[in-house]
Amino acid sequence: MHLPDTAHPPCRPTDRHLPAVARSAGPPARAEPLTTADRETALHGLLVRTRALHTESTESGDRYPLYADRGRWTWSRRGSWTPGFWSGLLDLATRTGVLPAGTAEAAAARLAPRLVDDTVTRAMTFWYGARTAGTLRTAAAERLLDSRMVSTRLVPVGSAWGAGARGRATLEVDCWAPLIRLLCRTGSGALPEGRDTAAALARHALSSALTERPDGRIAVFGRLRADRSGALLPEAPPTHGDRAFAWALLGLAEAAAHLPPAGETGLLARHCAEAALRMSRQWPDPADTDTDTGIGIGTSTSTDITTGPGTRTTATGATTSPGPDAPPPDTSADAIVAVARLKLAALGHPGCLDAADGTLARLVRHHVTRTAGPTAPDLRTGGAAFTGTRYRIRPGPGPGSGRARTASVESVWGTFFLAHALAVRLGVLPAGEL
Repeated sequence: MHLPDTAHPPCRPTDRHLPAVARSAGPPARAEPLTTADRETALHGLLVRTRALHTESTESGDRYPLYADRGRWTWSRRGSWTPGFWSGLLDLATRTGVLPAGTAEAAAARLAPRLVDDTVTRAMTFWYGARTAGTLRTAAAERLLDSRMVSTRLVPVGSAWGAGARGRATLEVDCWAPLIRLLCRTGSGALPEGRDTAAALARHALSSALTERPDGRIAVFGRLRADRSGALLPEAPPTHGDRAFAWALLGLAEAAAHLPPAGETGLLARHCAEAALRMSRQWPDPADTDTDTGIGIGTSTSTDITTGPGTRTTATGATTSPGPDAPPPDTSADAIVAVARLKLAALGHPGCLDAADGTLARLVRHHVTRTAGPTAPDLRTGGAAFTGTRYRIRPGPGPGSGRARTASVESVWGTFFLAHALAVRLGVLPAGEL
């Protein structure tokens, strides 16, 4: 996609970008940022919840939690595509003292068997889940490079998770960010060929995966298929404001930060920053409700999504009407966008920190709730659930299990991104380490 902007615009546009009615009415109200105490309380609650799940996991055969639907967790022996997020949560809980020393190292070591899985999600597994195991990260990067397509030299989806041979010619946006981080590592884990592949990924992302809609908004082709010539062709219509869009935004932010800064790749990094900043401005942030529910008020629930999306606001503050192609809100996507904005802010782009703070304030106030039960009187002692991930749930085995449905759930990946965004804002870890 050609991006005509030559300068790096702020995450929040200036007044000249707003429609006349918005200018005459004055700037829209922003969510009040969380205080440091608010952030600490929310992060601690999420990690106490992680500790409780870790205890349940170890008592039942070291299974991985995936998501909770109506408060009931689905577990996996191998972790499906999310073991790195769970390992990363255990790592953060260890760093903050919620779990004992050694927990993070043990969690990372458990990931080693996933090195042989033929799937690009190894990038997620070993970037987000193996911070304490540099040799595993290097091995994962090497295996991913070995899996590249001959025609494009890009890393395909792979044959796992039922993709079969077709998956070896298919690309998805979901793993852009951790792929770039693994392939652009410096120091003892550096792989020169990896940086070339990361640059190729960024070029293809800008030229093939992004498109501009008639209304000027960027949309994302979440899945592409390579033909015999190496051309990338979309497999589905482009989307805006969903998890694929959030994954793409995060991947572009990582490319902007970690591609080699000199020469051609430096120019490519700037183009990635321009695209990421435009996408951040256009992200439909959740609209505030009339009343602030407060941190930790209520109990966690999850429900079927049976209606269209609710009211959302863009970064300009303008209310968006849910069109026929608009996805329902997905809080895990919002948390991914918050992390991307923090990474853009760390690069010095104005307005991005405020944008991230606004997203975090809305998520914590309206979607982080104390867990139910008499032993959980508040977040600091009882833990907290982060609900609102939109996810397709398959029916269970046996007759009468019903049809697949899309539900609003508590997810391990949503909790990972929200907890780490809060940790960055508290100074527990720098944005560049995530």
